Amino acid sequence: MAKLSDLIPALAQVLAMPEQTVAVIARALRKERLISTGGRGPGAAKMTAEDCARLLIAIMAADQVKNSVAAVQNFWALELEEIDTKLGLPKALQEDWAELPEVILDILMPDGAEEQNFGETVTALIEAARDGILTQAMADMDDVHFRLEIERRFFTGHIFIQHDNAGKGYPQTALHAQYYLPEGPERKRIEAQSFSSGGDAMITFAVTGRTIGVLGALIQD
Repeated sequence: MAKLSDLIPALAQVLAMPEQTVAVIARALRKERLISTGGRGPGAAKMTAEDCARLLIAIMAADQVKNSVAAVQNFWALELEEIDTKLGLPKALQEDWAELPEVILDILMPDGAEEQNFGETVTALIEAARDGILTQAMADMDDVHFRLEIERRFFTGHIFIQHDNAGKGYPQTALHAQYYLPEGPERKRIEAQSFSSGGDAMITFAVTGRTIGVLGALIQD
């Protein structure tokens, strides 16, 4: 199983980022015990899916390295606000949507478990990639597109899946899961904010299923 010294270069490579930047963010998280800690060398802590998820979210959500700890804390706690699939839509709208493999929904909303927040969902996706469940589900879809997205300005997270198993010649949306801040003063402040007051820029960081797959493979036994 991988250690932090393996995780840092792996993420830097798949995200095409300077390894030093990823290392600085990782150190900040480890200092606050947001990443598993241990000794050095052979005694270093083995990385878990949760460790991978925290470092990935920090990279995606922090506008500056110094804000990486706060970014993890804020975005990890985002709550599932809405999850759209073909079966949940009115029949008139279902034509433009693809079927979602049931195994994907089980990852996002496991039976018998409390509703997962955004951080727990990213962790579950990495675990599913580690176990081959997500990898196989993606392989069974034609022209599949997976997108995990964070929008920094409005504190939201999104998961999109599209594929063309229906043979239409283009990928159709199969899933759109939306995560928002829990109810409270900060959410009210953001919802009351005029879009134009912050300029016209959306600050979005997104990764594909390849990143999730790399992290899952990294932590296999």
